[in-house]
Amino acid sequence: MDTEATLTAYREIRAMTTEWQTAALNSIPTTTLMDHAKRIGLARDGILVPGAPPEMTLMFDLAVHTAKEGRSRAIDRLAKQRAFADDSREATIMNALRNALFTVWQVEGPHETAGIMARDVLRQQSFWLMDEWLAKTARPKDRFVARLADLGEYRVSCGVIVPVSDTVFQIAAADARNIKAPNVEAMLQDRRFAETFYKAAIQGGVMRGVAFRDPG
Repeated sequence: MDTEATLTAYREIRAMTTEWQTAALNSIPTTTLMDHAKRIGLARDGILVPGAPPEMTLMFDLAVHTAKEGRSRAIDRLAKQRAFADDSREATIMNALRNALFTVWQVEGPHETAGIMARDVLRQQSFWLMDEWLAKTARPKDRFVARLADLGEYRVSCGVIVPVSDTVFQIAAADARNIKAPNVEAMLQDRRFAETFYKAAIQGGVMRGVAFRDPG
């Protein structure tokens, strides 16, 4: 697939996943949103702390893709409502979204077709990440965390990508030591792991420089 065809397919996927995640978010009670906000330092005494819009997206990501033990996730409830045919393109993309994994990664360089090549820091594997804006702005060795959906050929983010400075990494790594898990993969899938990085990002102020832009 050439560059233009790859970008066209990617933009269609982003449009679908954005619409689905927005629909899932709209179904979540305010009390649940506030609970997530409190856990990452965006709410105190039941009131949201004034912050930049990008910081709010961290709360939204947790609300859509994670849930307390024994509770269903908003993205899973939406998948049941949409009930796409098993062999449809929509079902494939929805399943990738539902199985998206939280990832700590570093930029390796541009991909020859589009997007970038990145290295999963903890799983120790390289992958193709489709993201038009990062392809234009990210530099080799820049570090980020994001929830990534694997579409086979490449991966896409679930919307929010968080820059990881040395300070953010150190704060998050210290908190992550308190998460008891049998292995690295179990720790990465624990919702508290994402919370440590999101909380550290808010404390470190790195989201204040993040802007969401139309790829065009």
